[in-house]
Amino acid sequence: MSEHTSDGGRLRFGVPACVTSRDRVDQVLLEWDRERPDLDFAPVGVITRLGRARTYLDAELSATFARFGLTAADFVVMVTLRRAGRPYTMPQARLMDALGLTSGTVSVRLDRLERNEIVSRRPDPASARGSLVQLTGKGLRLFDEIVPVHLANEDRLLSALSPGERQTLADLLRRLLAGFESASTDVAGGLGLTLEPAHLARTRRQAVGLSDTPGLLVTDVAAASAADEAGIERGDLITAVDQTATTSGVGLAMLLEDLRHRSTATITLLRGNDQVTTRVRLHEPR
Repeated sequence: MSEHTSDGGRLRFGVPACVTSRDRVDQVLLEWDRERPDLDFAPVGVITRLGRARTYLDAELSATFARFGLTAADFVVMVTLRRAGRPYTMPQARLMDALGLTSGTVSVRLDRLERNEIVSRRPDPASARGSLVQLTGKGLRLFDEIVPVHLANEDRLLSALSPGERQTLADLLRRLLAGFESASTDVAGGLGLTLEPAHLARTRRQAVGLSDTPGLLVTDVAAASAADEAGIERGDLITAVDQTATTSGVGLAMLLEDLRHRSTATITLLRGNDQVTTRVRLHEPR
């Protein structure tokens, strides 16, 4: 690997030139760059770090919950019921959806919590086969006991980051996570656009032999909308707004908010593999 440094004293894939600034993933990247310099291992620097950080965090969090005789999964159920507000009750089906779990998995968790008198279940009058799950008095007292300890532990685990760095990390993770939480976004709904996140858009374009370009895929254009008037079509890939790259719905929403005092903006898109530039009306001029 070349020892030429750029970008503030970094090697390829962002590996710090200073050896003492590196972590174990940096060593992995250096080894791959030596073995396969023809491949781009940059995503490994993010994905692998997320996975390794999650492993360390899970272990530390589990140790805290174990002090109270709980698992992390138990605590998530308690948190969901407590967050629902008084009387801390939720239909089991809605709890299952909130946790993103199957009915069988939720039942196993609830059985354990019910045996420990942390939750109770009773028939749901609104559903012939459903149940209502409620955080008991004991469960509420236990929750109130755990939460300060849990939050202090989370703060401790983030000690390597300043408050500003924590916010920056949260902002970046929000952009990443939002793309996975929904198959489409209406952040540009005011323009008449429904968009698909960048990772799905890249998959669709590759599947039909188009360029692998990051952007937001237009899945619907409302008739007579600003986007329709600008000639934007279903299947277009929006890559930039006013020369700012658009690779996440969150980023686009923030950009449109910054442009709220403007009457128009320039949108750059790919139609197939052809670049098209158009101006879109953001709102009626004052």
